[in-house]
Amino acid sequence: MQKTEKHTKKTQIVSDTIKNVFRAYDIRGIYGKDVNEEVAETIGKSIGTVLGNGKSVGVGRDVRLSSKSLHDSLVKGLLYTGCKVVDFGIIPTPLLYFGTWHNKLNSGVMVTASHLPPEWNGFKISGSNGVILSEGTGLEKVKEKFFENDFIKADGGIYETADITPSYVDYVVSKIDHESKFKIVFDFGNSVTSLVVPKIMEKIGHDASWINYELDGTFPNRTSEPTEEALQGLKNKVLETGADIGIGYDGDGDRVAIVDEKGRVFSSGNVTIPLLAKHMLSKTPKGKIVYDITCSPTVGKFVEELGGESVVTRVGHSYCVSEVMKQNALFGGQYSGHTAFPEVNCADDAIFGSLKIIEALSASKKKLSKLIDEIPSTFTSKMEEIPCADPEKFSIVNRIKEKAKDMGYNIIDIDGVVLHDDTGRVLIRASNTTPVIRVNAEGKTKEACDMFHKLGESLVRGEIAHD
Repeated sequence: MQKTEKHTKKTQIVSDTIKNVFRAYDIRGIYGKDVNEEVAETIGKSIGTVLGNGKSVGVGRDVRLSSKSLHDSLVKGLLYTGCKVVDFGIIPTPLLYFGTWHNKLNSGVMVTASHLPPEWNGFKISGSNGVILSEGTGLEKVKEKFFENDFIKADGGIYETADITPSYVDYVVSKIDHESKFKIVFDFGNSVTSLVVPKIMEKIGHDASWINYELDGTFPNRTSEPTEEALQGLKNKVLETGADIGIGYDGDGDRVAIVDEKGRVFSSGNVTIPLLAKHMLSKTPKGKIVYDITCSPTVGKFVEELGGESVVTRVGHSYCVSEVMKQNALFGGQYSGHTAFPEVNCADDAIFGSLKIIEALSASKKKLSKLIDEIPSTFTSKMEEIPCADPEKFSIVNRIKEKAKDMGYNIIDIDGVVLHDDTGRVLIRASNTTPVIRVNAEGKTKEACDMFHKLGESLVRGEIAHD
């Protein structure tokens, strides 16, 4: 029999420490400061209360030093509310999503802070379809229940373990077509993708090797974010071995970057989305491709030149997935390296995304550098992250949006604000995951790009100074 319990004092202490940890796509913060075992247990109770007694929840974790204890406390909270917990153990996030929908579970929770430094940790929550919940698609219900301090308590919680890796490997291998065999180097960043990708490569038969294979939650060899700077070791290994392609993942396997045979590193959707779009449209002409507002307008133009239809959306995986499903698109991608393929239920899966990139390379019969050089490009600035406190960052961007209307530029306000004219553009938007405002610009000339970047930086720093 269900009953409701109040934990006002206990949960109020927790809630005071994590008021900014519930973010647009997940829950994350610094372990021991923002996120701890008490928070994890309360999140488990919140999820279980939202779902209702007797629902099933898949759980997984990465290799961060704090992930095991947070995982155990999360499970304790879920069992408290009478949930059936299916523990997939240490896995990449895409396998948690796959296990959730493949096993017909009601929800999934991954203990990870994705690409952030090792002192961070958090929770990604998915629905029964394996798609991450965000603010507006279900995460807000968990947040509301957390701060209400009001949870069901039910007997009958069940805990069991399951190995989802064999099913995932067989499934993704059945969904790809690699006619050619390549020499590939993978950079696992000392994290969980090393548990799965070698098994896939063994089945497909590529000449695969890897670096940063050993699991280490301190991420000693590079940052978890697959930036150009972080992937210098991968670049060097590609050149050293004469590999056809290098592939680098983030800390939990939902973002991918690539290195061509010349050693050039590409970590943005400005390259991976057009590369994939050309391949997908060759098989399904006039299909739709979804990309986010952070990407260059050249992405959409390239898709349309290929005969496809481009669809731009807000930043965030749930928004990308929503458009892919609504538009019946071939796939969706984000500037940051996330992808959404219907073949994997649009789950945030960089492992599958990388396999599709290899498929595109195989079908083209060209060198990767040649494929990339065929993609139109402009002069772009490096994504600049200007520190700004979480409570103020969105209001500052809104003030810039109002100010920009009087500056004579064209405005796009799908997400943040874009100022643009015939020579270039700058995007200014508050990060949904970290306390920063991001600025990146592009132009037909380097001078135009530099001008727009300085304009964006000036607007942001000026508003911060006046705040």
